Amino acid sequence: MNIQTTTILLALSLGALACSANAANLDAPVIEASNEPGVIGVVSERVEKLVVDDERLYWIGTRLQPSERANGWFLHSCQKRNCAATLVTYDSVRYYNRDNETHTLWVNGGQIYWSSPALVGLTTCPIAGCNGWPRTVSRNTPYNIVFDDDQIYFSVGEGIQSLSVLDPGLEQQVAVSTSALILAVQDGYLYWLSGSDISGLKRISRTRKDGSSGIETTSNDVKLSTSRGFGAAIETTSIYWTNNLLAGSINRCPLTGCSGASDVVIAPLRAPGNLRLDGSELYYKHELKPYEYSLASCSLPACAQSSPLVEHLSAPGAFALDGQYLYIATTEQDVSPYNVDEDISSRIRRLPKPNQELP
Repeated sequence: MNIQTTTILLALSLGALACSANAANLDAPVIEASNEPGVIGVVSERVEKLVVDDERLYWIGTRLQPSERANGWFLHSCQKRNCAATLVTYDSVRYYNRDNETHTLWVNGGQIYWSSPALVGLTTCPIAGCNGWPRTVSRNTPYNIVFDDDQIYFSVGEGIQSLSVLDPGLEQQVAVSTSALILAVQDGYLYWLSGSDISGLKRISRTRKDGSSGIETTSNDVKLSTSRGFGAAIETTSIYWTNNLLAGSINRCPLTGCSGASDVVIAPLRAPGNLRLDGSELYYKHELKPYEYSLASCSLPACAQSSPLVEHLSAPGAFALDGQYLYIATTEQDVSPYNVDEDISSRIRRLPKPNQELP
């Protein structure tokens, strides 16, 4: 998935929200083309989250603590084949406090959805660009969002809500669950992470996506560090998640629930997170050293641990998949919270997936 209510007047006075590339200019180009093999472009930001669809890349970028100018938060996209010449900027926040960061970003049905660090709520624009102000679809600021058919599911302080994409209006409560982190919708059920027992373990729960059933427990032995990103992925029979501790693991349960302890898929892993399923291939982020993020994958169901596919991700969420490629943002610079003097740039790369022949 945090953001405090901020009036529009204050946001405007800070130059917080803009729907054009001009408003995003903080004394440097946003992206430059590159002749380096596999590099789509060099971005003068730290890429925090990366999403792709059939035609475009979308990313959230930040400017880290440059002492001579303001910190910035930006939402961009570009065409995969000609990124530097097709840049669109949907939102920019000039004064940005990383303690209140948000990386909620989703693309669905020709629209891009996000929550801004400057304004309360969930907003949207056409992927071609904002024609004026973004449209607010909810006054609630979500921890995270998941789409299923024509519904948006999002978590807020008091629980999980649903909202129609086609006819935004009255929001419906699906479940009461404080600080829920929505994981997925699968076969009519909504899955989320919340709660703890007396030992501090979290649980994965589920209910019918229309809220018509009671809450069931899929697993009650999730080990969560709140200082690191959590990851989950779901397929037709099982849900996978990361016990994201320093000596962590990737675990699995049937969707209907584990009869006992969950199945350990890979262990030990340092701070695993950000799972993605692509057919039988499971992609996951982990650390080789503190704040050195690497991307690896394994083939299910055995899922033997392997060497990293990519090292030095710019952030835990800086990778995405389409039908043929991996898209990754990398940097050789120090991305630890102790680096407060150096601004960071990222390379957005396109790589073939493992074991796949390209056309």
